[in-house]
Amino acid sequence: MQEALTPLIFHRHTNPLRAVILDDQPWFVATDFGRLIGERRTERLCRRMDPDQLRTVRLRHTDDSEEDVLALSESGLYKTLFRFHHPEHRALRLWLNRDVIPLLRDHYRATGNQPRRLLMTWANTRVGVLDWQGEIWVPLNALPTFTACTDKPKRRWPRLLY
Repeated sequence: MQEALTPLIFHRHTNPLRAVILDDQPWFVATDFGRLIGERRTERLCRRMDPDQLRTVRLRHTDDSEEDVLALSESGLYKTLFRFHHPEHRALRLWLNRDVIPLLRDHYRATGNQPRRLLMTWANTRVGVLDWQGEIWVPLNALPTFTACTDKPKRRWPRLLY
């Protein structure tokens, strides 16, 4: 029997996406991914997958219960995004490429002296940061931008009463 794995949970627009690393490859819960793309029938997602893109994974929940779920490989995710085309899927693909998959791989990396990607919540948004040598590094494009005020303040002269 397969050992139960504790998944990492990512959130996009209040929808969870559970993921694990198996054999150094990311796997994602098919029902969670289906909700993200608006497809509630998981069997439609899984029907056209190749055998290497789909597998059953045993997950452990926080209450110590276990569940068998269907999981999609990384290539299965991209195949699904292509097959169920929608304009929002480009942003979803970028989120998966830039945030989810690197963070998932870093979380399961064995060595502790290399930089690790983390997600930090700031001003009601999630910001990808780097934890390296005990310090948090924030990408320059994630920092708030400050614009210089080009308008000179109008000077008000006090009124003289005679």
